[in-house]
This record gives sequence, structure tokens and C-alpha cells, in this order.
Amino acid sequence: MKYTIVYWYLKILSLLELIYIKDNKLIDLFRNEKMAEIILKTETRKTFGKRNKSLRKNGIIPINMYGLGDSISLQVNEDILYKTLKEVGYTTPLKISIGGKEETYTLVRNISIHPVTDKVIHVDFLRVDLDKPIEAQVPILLINQEDAPGTRGGAGVVTQGVYEVTVLAKPLEIPSELTADCSVLEDLEMYLYSKDLDLPEGAELISDEDAQIAWIQPPRVQVTEEEMAATTEGLEEAEEGDEETQDGDASEENTEEDTST
Repeated sequence: MKYTIVYWYLKILSLLELIYIKDNKLIDLFRNEKMAEIILKTETRKTFGKRNKSLRKNGIIPINMYGLGDSISLQVNEDILYKTLKEVGYTTPLKISIGGKEETYTLVRNISIHPVTDKVIHVDFLRVDLDKPIEAQVPILLINQEDAPGTRGGAGVVTQGVYEVTVLAKPLEIPSELTADCSVLEDLEMYLYSKDLDLPEGAELISDEDAQIAWIQPPRVQVTEEEMAATTEGLEEAEEGDEETQDGDASEENTEEDTST
């Protein structure tokens, strides 16, 4: 009896997994529902401006939360913030708690990086209403570059021109990334456009739909040593010819001056 229950339980899980694999919308929904439960524990911040430098020395990062109300100055442990940012990126909602009490859904809106140390020095979080669509920047991932017919025989390489697009969607329906299938690039005349991206249900493309995401870039022309030598020789001959012409002109001018004298 126990074997039967376990067997059917695993069977159902396998079927559900297949459904998720076939339907990216369900995958994204499952991912977002799970990730949305991430909670970033913060405290109210009472230091501002240059005084925030002392916070950072002690492993505390200043952050702001704004939108749907007043802006609030907060602070958070550096290690906890780094871990959270890696998990959510810019597209996954997370909850922010203040002093272990209030919990608010937010999205990462801006991350300020120190120009020398490359460390995070400040983060802005935007409050969101889970029932209202918002604009978000979604990264584009190229796939199947090696399967692009236009690259065979060294004809060229896949080149990416756009790395993210703006979409309008409810916070829990924002995809973590959008994939662009390069296997359709048959020759140098073909392009993948923003409008070719497969957006999940409920998401709308805001960026220019005719923006060129990817194409086949022909290889650079390689100049051999013989061709380089021939080109150099030709330039030298041309320069010598110019010098002879200038000398001839100078001689004529001198002759004319002598004659007139």
C-alpha cells in the first residue's frame, strides 16, 4: 500500500514537471510565487549623506523604499542584501520588513555601485501593487547560436544588439528573462527583432518592437603579410612620385626666376 502511494505521488510530480516544461507560463508563475516569499529584513535609517559612510564601514548598506506612499530611508546588513539581490535581480518581487513588523512587496529599481571597489553602496526599492501592471526591464538571453545556419562554414557569428527590453506586466507575471532563438538566422540578411520574443500571457512589450536583437555578423577581412607588403610598397611608390612631382615643380619655379632675372 505504501509503495502504491509513493509510486503515484512521484508519478504525479513527474507529470506536473512535464507540464511545467511544456508551458513556460506555468514555469514563470511557479517561480514567481516561490520567489515572492523572500523577505528582506531592514531597520529604519537615521543617518544621511556623508554619515552613511560610517554605516558601510560596519557592513550596513543604506537603502530607500518609495512609491505608493512616502519614501522611507532604511538600512540592511550587507551580506543579507547581497544574497537577496542575487536571488531576485530586477524582475522578481520581494517583501521588505521594517523592524520585523511591516511587510511590503517591492521590486529592485536601482543599484548604485562604487566606481573603484565595485561594491554596492545604495539600493532603491519600489513598492508595488500585485494587481497593477508596472514597467520592468527584462534581460534577453540568446539561445541556439551554434545552430544558426548562417554561421556554418565560417560565414559569420551571432551578434547581439539589444540586451534587455521593457515590458508591462503585473509584478508576479514579470518574466525573469526572455529567450531569443538564433536557430532561425539562416543568412546575413536575417534579424531577430524585439517583436519576435515570446512574451508570457499578461506581459506587453513596451520597447521598440523593431529593435534588432541579434543577427549574423560577417567575419572581419584578414589581410595577409603579402597583401600588407604590396599595399605598403604601393604607398611608398606613390609618396616617391609625389616627391618627384614637387621637385619638378620647384625646378620649374627656379628656372622661371632665373629667366626673369
